[in-house]
Order: sequence, then C-alpha cells, then structure tokens
Amino acid sequence: MKEKLLFRLEEFIAAPIDVVFDYLDDDEKIRRWNDFFVENIYENGKQENVPGTRFTSVQRIEKKTIRTEIVLTEYDPPNKIIMEGYSKEGKAFTRYFLYREYDGTKLVMESSIIPSNLYYRIIMKLFGGLGKFLYKEQVQRLKEYLEMRDFD
Repeated sequence: MKEKLLFRLEEFIAAPIDVVFDYLDDDEKIRRWNDFFVENIYENGKQENVPGTRFTSVQRIEKKTIRTEIVLTEYDPPNKIIMEGYSKEGKAFTRYFLYREYDGTKLVMESSIIPSNLYYRIIMKLFGGLGKFLYKEQVQRLKEYLEMRDFD
C-alpha cells in the first residue's frame, strides 16, 4: 500500500525559528503547550536528537492512552524533524518543517500513513482527516504560548 497524507497544517508563529524548533523538540517544553503529550520513553534512557534514535511516544487523548514506537529519521535543526511511527494501524509519518520568515516562523506539520491492511486503509480513508482538528488545536496552543513571550 502507498503512503496517504492524512493532513497538512501551516501556521505562522511570531517567534524566532530557533525558539519554535526548541518547543517542538524538547520534551519538557512540549509539555507546556501540548495537552496530549505524556512522555517519550527513550530506548537508551535519555533524549538524543540524532537520526536512528528510537523511543516510545505516550500520548493521552481524552481517556485513551496511546503508545507508539517511533524512530527519528531526519533531524536538521532548526528546519526539519521527521519521525516514523509503528503501530497495528500501519507505518505513520510525522513531519515538521520550519521556515524563517521576516518577523517569525512558518511551521508546516504533515501527518501521513501507510495502512497495515485493507481494514485500516478504509478506516483511514473515512476518519484519517479527523486528526487535523485535534492537532490544529495543539498547534494553535503552541502559537499562543510562544507569542505571549518576549524573545528580544
């Protein structure tokens, strides 16, 4: 099966690119704005930001706790983070691209999946885009959190 784009979000954030990247990359800072984030459990016990790093991402959406095995595949601060996740639903991709703009940062987030079987392909076709609404709210929280701060 081929990769299917579930959603793409674009947001301008009036904060320096290095700061926005740091708040997408540092577990402690992610907790300040992401309601879903519980923790990342690293295979070697500590966060390492190098391609090939493996960890379990733990998120809680409403009453459901979701654990996903993740591999950091590309890491280019402050411009790009690409991760692959593995679950029964299939192989998922999360991509963050950051672009320096005149007075801030353009953040692009993409989520896609290669479904593991026909059942999940149908489910993703029917409901896959719903994640956009959940994550749009979280990206908006990041924007509001960072824009309330003074980085001069």
